[in-house]
Amino acid sequence: MARSIVVRLGDEESAFAFAKVERDKLYGRKQRVVVDEQSRACAQAYLTADGTALVPTGGTAHVWIDERWDAVEQDARLAVDEGGHPLDTHPSTLGVAQDATIVDPKRVLDHVTSAIYQLDAEALSPKLEDALAKGAIVEIPFCYRDGFDQDVLFVVKNDEGYFAMVAQPTGFEMLEREALPLAIEPSGEETDELSDDLDFSMM
Repeated sequence: MARSIVVRLGDEESAFAFAKVERDKLYGRKQRVVVDEQSRACAQAYLTADGTALVPTGGTAHVWIDERWDAVEQDARLAVDEGGHPLDTHPSTLGVAQDATIVDPKRVLDHVTSAIYQLDAEALSPKLEDALAKGAIVEIPFCYRDGFDQDVLFVVKNDEGYFAMVAQPTGFEMLEREALPLAIEPSGEETDELSDDLDFSMM
């Protein structure tokens, strides 16, 4: 059974089933199919560097391969910090109530959205329903599965229903072109800085 996104705002919990909003579902898609001389669809594969094996698509999903085609099982890989110490993993947040906060809309601009979920309320607390109806943006931590990175989930509501944005911090401040102060001419006689540099009588 699919696990839900559980939001706890104050002392009230809400639960949502979710489905990823994908471009293919909204607009459809085209697919280019490569066929052989008999119009049979071809399958993609990779030829190993020594030319001895063909690896089908997905054949390397469970291993990590370097440029020499030396393979290491994904489970044998270990993430470490700058000091070489193993990093802790974040457990999946699905099915587990996550404390929510109402955030300023500008906080969304400090994040890059990587996925959007359409939410179906299984249980909706009055407090969360009222906040979202008033246009509030609710933030909770989010991990689809166990991993080293924890994302942010922004929950919003519009006329079409409830949605959630999976996002990661941009890691930098908003930039703007530095504006030089305007030069203000002194009142009275105007000055021309080039008037002394050019002598048009010489032309």
